Amino acid sequence: QRIFANSKFLTKLWNIARFISTFPETKKAKLTKTDEWILAELSNLVEECLKGYEDFNFFIPSNKIREFTWNIFASHYIEMVKSRAYGKGFSKEEREAALFTLHTCLKTILLLLAPIAPFITEFIWKELYSKESIHLQKLPKPEWKKEMTKLTKSLIEFNSKIWEEKKKKGVSLKEAIKIEVPEELKVFEKDLKAMHNII
Repeated sequence: QRIFANSKFLTKLWNIARFISTFPETKKAKLTKTDEWILAELSNLVEECLKGYEDFNFFIPSNKIREFTWNIFASHYIEMVKSRAYGKGFSKEEREAALFTLHTCLKTILLLLAPIAPFITEFIWKELYSKESIHLQKLPKPEWKKEMTKLTKSLIEFNSKIWEEKKKKGVSLKEAIKIEVPEELKVFEKDLKAMHNII
């Protein structure tokens, strides 16, 4: 069962990498609040993984990377920025911020995962980022302020609520919905409206 779960996760990672590889990597960008939020969560992940590796407890990075990649990065951030990454209804600057953040997250995930999944991380790294082995790179450090992580629970609950409502009504996730974005999540409003087709 554990092997099956790991296999499913690596397939998910492969699909994420394939999606992100369709966009150019941008080196610098003026981040939006959505980008700041996922990078805050990424910093949290880096911190937890480094602690696990220092203690030779490989279960911690394995578990935390899977949790972040699947349940936060793929399910929420990528879905929130898809329209922005494609440049639909967003400025060039906003698009570049999404591309910078997508690549930053993927590179960091690969670097953190490399000690425990050496082959797939090496393959993706060489295909997307460098001919030099991923195993010659340094582990990342937590670079981003973690303040925005306080909004994670509310953001996940809001997205889940909309998905659940659309499912109950038997309509497509692309279907328009009339709903008010909660005050504390207004900083993400533009991305949320594009993601859920909020009117």
